[in-house]
Amino acid sequence: MKKQLLLSFIIISFLSNAQAPINDYFGDALSEYALVTGTVDNSPTGANATWNFSGLTQTDTNTDTFAAPTAVELSSYPGTTQVLTITDTGMNTNQVFHALSGSTLSLTGASNPEFTLDYNTDNAEIGTYPLTFGSPTNTDNIAGTIFAQGQTANYTGTINTTVDAHGNLSFDVVGLGSYNGNVTRIVTTQTISFTIAFVFPGTAVITSYYYYKDSDGSLAFRTNDGVISVPGLDINEGFSTREGLVTNTLSTDETASQNNTIKLYPNPVNDYLHIQLDNSVSIQSITITDINGRTVLNKKDIVDTINTSQLQSGFYMISISTDKGLLTKEFIKN
Repeated sequence: MKKQLLLSFIIISFLSNAQAPINDYFGDALSEYALVTGTVDNSPTGANATWNFSGLTQTDTNTDTFAAPTAVELSSYPGTTQVLTITDTGMNTNQVFHALSGSTLSLTGASNPEFTLDYNTDNAEIGTYPLTFGSPTNTDNIAGTIFAQGQTANYTGTINTTVDAHGNLSFDVVGLGSYNGNVTRIVTTQTISFTIAFVFPGTAVITSYYYYKDSDGSLAFRTNDGVISVPGLDINEGFSTREGLVTNTLSTDETASQNNTIKLYPNPVNDYLHIQLDNSVSIQSITITDINGRTVLNKKDIVDTINTSQLQSGFYMISISTDKGLLTKEFIKN
C-alpha cells in the first residue's frame, strides 16, 4: 500500500510571538530525524524571526539513543555522564559525549569513523539550564586532542553558545510531510587552533543551530557545519548535516498503525521487557538485534515477557514475527 502522509503538525499558541525557555540541549531518547538535503538558511536572527526550509529531500533517517558511558569511554572522555549515539539506517553511528553537573551541561567529546574531537584537557561548557532568549552568550575555553584524516594533534580554542533567536519555523520534506510552529533557537560555535607534527598549523570551526519547539521543548530541527583546514598539508575538509524531527512531527499511516499494534514497557528497561499486542495478533517468534545489527536474542516460543538482564546497556531493535506480519520496535537497555 502506498504510504500516505499526515502532512502537518501545527503548533497553536495564544501568544504566537512568545518564546519558551530551553530545558535540554539534546532531543528525546528514540527520536527519529530525517537527514535531508536542500536549502536551509539559518541567517534570520533576533525576536520574531522567520525560517522557511522548503522542498527538502530525505537521504536517510537518524535515531537518537542515550546510554551511560562504558569504562573505555570514560577513560577516553573523562567526566562523561551520558553518551548520545546517532544511528542511521545503515547502522553507522556518530557519538556525542557530555557531562551534566547540576544543571550545567558540558561536551566531553564527539566521534565518528572519520573525525574525533576530545575535550580531555578542558571540557566545552554549553551553559546552565534553562536557557532563554536574551541570556548572555556563554563563552568557555576548550582544549584537548583532534583526529582527522589520519592526523592527531592537540588543540586549544573557545566555544560560544547563544540563544540568539525565536520565531516561526516551517519546513517540508518531500514525501514525508511538513512542520509549522513557534521555536526558540540556540547557536553554538567552536573555534580551535592546532599544529600537526609541530610544523603545520591548522584551524577548525564548527557551527551548530538547534531549533526547539515552544510547545513542548523538543528539538525540531538541527544543523551542523564544520571545516578543518591545514594549508601546509593541503587539508581542507568540511561537513554539513541538516535534520528534521520525524517523531511526533511527521508520520506515516503505516508507522501510526504499527505503533498502535505493539507496545513495549518499561522503555528504557532494566530487567524484564513486556510486550503488549492487540488481542487479534499472535506471536510466532522474537528476534532482538543490537546497534550493529548483530542478533543477541532469538526466541521461537510464544512469550510476552523477555528477560533482558544479560544484555549490555544500549540501543536495541526487537522484531516480532506474528500471524499478521513482522512488527519492529526500538528499546533501550539501562
